Amino acid sequence: MVRRERDSLGEVDIPDGRLYGPETVRALSNFPYHRFMDRRIIDTLIVIKRSYVRAFASKGKISKEVEEAITKAADDLIKNKNDLDFPLKYIQAGAGTSTNMNVNEVIANRALEMLGKPLGSHDVISPHNQVNIGQSTNDTIPAAIRITAYFALKSLSEYVEKAVDQLELMSKENSKMIKTGRTHIQDASAVTFGGEFKSYADQLRSFLAEKDYILTRLKRLNLGGTAVGTGANLPPEVRELVYKNLNEYYNEGFVPAENLMMVMQFTSDFNLLASWMSNISAALIKISRDLRMMNSGPVAGFNEIVLPAVQPGSSIMPGKVNPSILEAVTMSALFTRGLAQTVNDASSQGEMEINVFTPVIYTVLMEAFDILTVTFTILVEKTLKGIKINSEHAYNMLLSSPGTALLLNPVIGYEKTAEIVKEAKERNVPFLKLLREKKILSEEQINKIFSPENMLNK
Repeated sequence: MVRRERDSLGEVDIPDGRLYGPETVRALSNFPYHRFMDRRIIDTLIVIKRSYVRAFASKGKISKEVEEAITKAADDLIKNKNDLDFPLKYIQAGAGTSTNMNVNEVIANRALEMLGKPLGSHDVISPHNQVNIGQSTNDTIPAAIRITAYFALKSLSEYVEKAVDQLELMSKENSKMIKTGRTHIQDASAVTFGGEFKSYADQLRSFLAEKDYILTRLKRLNLGGTAVGTGANLPPEVRELVYKNLNEYYNEGFVPAENLMMVMQFTSDFNLLASWMSNISAALIKISRDLRMMNSGPVAGFNEIVLPAVQPGSSIMPGKVNPSILEAVTMSALFTRGLAQTVNDASSQGEMEINVFTPVIYTVLMEAFDILTVTFTILVEKTLKGIKINSEHAYNMLLSSPGTALLLNPVIGYEKTAEIVKEAKERNVPFLKLLREKKILSEEQINKIFSPENMLNK
């Protein structure tokens, strides 16, 4: 069964029971891609429509009955999600016009349904004249992206904070556990496990500080700019009410940008967000690589830590355990960096008064948020919380490492130290053994120089 509705291009058949209208049907036919537009932006758009309708109603531009019906319909659609009514894909008509109209049509028809009117009765409630009143795709879609990304960034930050807290705990627990430092993947002077974990924590903490600035940028919306940023068809006093209604709903203090046209033309704030996610992904890759190297072995590698065994590591080698979670973390971070590049590329394609590629910008941003949320979750729960330190082995490795010989420089000089290290390598013996054989220093001197306190310069 179908019903027929008309748009500016003519009549269209619509499946019976669906709340969308002719513009949605046309978009479904034109853009038959595989991936749906993310539901989160749909809900944000519904809230935006709700805010506009209430603002215009308060000024007598929409009847109280229509305003109440649209508000109830909007609240119902957010609460009782039926994704069949929002079937459009993220690659669609530029700037998100198709999704904007899909939301308008569904709200209008749900309001008509609640009023007991036939679907498509646009003389009663129109997707254009009431639901989309005072709006343009060019301001609603970018604003919806900003609002949705704002909440996604706040949510992701909570997972980053959990990683920071866990690394801080590990830093305190292992503050006296000494091991070989490495530069150029070669032995260097001593460090502690706690010190390395603290550096990871502080690096991630720096991203949390940066995110506050990005959140401030995202709160500046271009709602009220309508088609080209000038605010045509939207009285200033109504715009103020739109933001008032929006902030009553979200309680976050969203504000109009000082230059609505600028925010509409440039998507630099999305670039900033994408770069933040790319940079935090780079840090995750480095942390994962370090932990994988520390876990390498157990015989032919560093064997300084033992990662939790989450699954068998080989289909042919019994007992082999791989750093599976950290490999997944790295792949996720690499993928996120690729998504961030897509944002940067799409942002560079803006022309004149608008960037029409916002749907793909939004989609890859939200994909990156989702990936990083899972990534931080498994990093903390399936790796960091279960790491065990092979402290005795790490300390013995340190005492055998030629990198530790630098502590001899102030005592016997660089040249003499270099001779001992070279001979130790040639003979394949620990340099400390050679130092004792040659009786260059007393046992008391050796123990003092190579005590954990002296190796850490404490």
